[in-house]
Amino acid sequence: MKQILVATDFSQHAERALDRAVLLATEHQAALDVLHVITPASVDALCNFLPDPRHAVEEKLANSLSAQLYHIIDRVKPERPITIRPHVRIAEVEAGIIEAAESCGADLIVLGSHGEHFAHELFVGTTAENVLARGTWPVLVAREIAVAPYGKIGVPVDFSEQSAIAFRKASELAPNAMTCLLHAFQIPHHERLRQLGATEEQIKRYRSEFYDHATREIDKLAAGREDDRISRVVEMGYPPTMIRRWTEKLHFDLIVMGKHGDRLGSVVRHALHNSACDVMIVG
Repeated sequence: MKQILVATDFSQHAERALDRAVLLATEHQAALDVLHVITPASVDALCNFLPDPRHAVEEKLANSLSAQLYHIIDRVKPERPITIRPHVRIAEVEAGIIEAAESCGADLIVLGSHGEHFAHELFVGTTAENVLARGTWPVLVAREIAVAPYGKIGVPVDFSEQSAIAFRKASELAPNAMTCLLHAFQIPHHERLRQLGATEEQIKRYRSEFYDHATREIDKLAAGREDDRISRVVEMGYPPTMIRRWTEKLHFDLIVMGKHGDRLGSVVRHALHNSACDVMIVG
């Protein structure tokens, strides 16, 4: 990873994203671009109160926000020297992020979990989901205070190619972290089976067959990574609920998931909105 882009609206949540991005950039000796997006609607609102022509308002606003970016960059104290560059763009939020990512050749986009100012929609919600849907970059949503490199990562898997990519990206992002491969399986029509006369022994056998299949598949996924930093958990349950439960029980500081093309499934959306820790979505 050589280039990281972090978007900020100067809120407390954005500060956490910046701190995590700085920590990652330091770990990987990557360059870091710090972006603030001004929406055209925000400029319009200011023009309604100022006598200057629009281009002058845009210039003054960009200069003011650039100075603000330099100020927050000055407070950052990375353990090792890294290149940090501030950027201000006037655009719709998701377009500004995508344009900036393309321009700097980003390997990773880091966002905060909430926003508070002009670009309050910058973070988790429609804009973040659209950035994920339209882009090919991994997107990391930072929720927790970044005090140390990631130490324990959960990777929910469904044995697709995207799961393999998520596992690989997690290892690349934090090669020294403990990584746990997670799979929640469901038996189709589980409760209906009882109603239709299936015995408890039959249901238990079905459960055992699903568990054994999942275990074999997760072992294939982990093949070649047989070390004490890789673990596995397979349980029956509803995936979004289980991911949340595992995160709290096993104390993950990051969840890494794969997306299927330009489509964000319900499990990914649930993790983005409800995870108790940081989340990275890769495609």
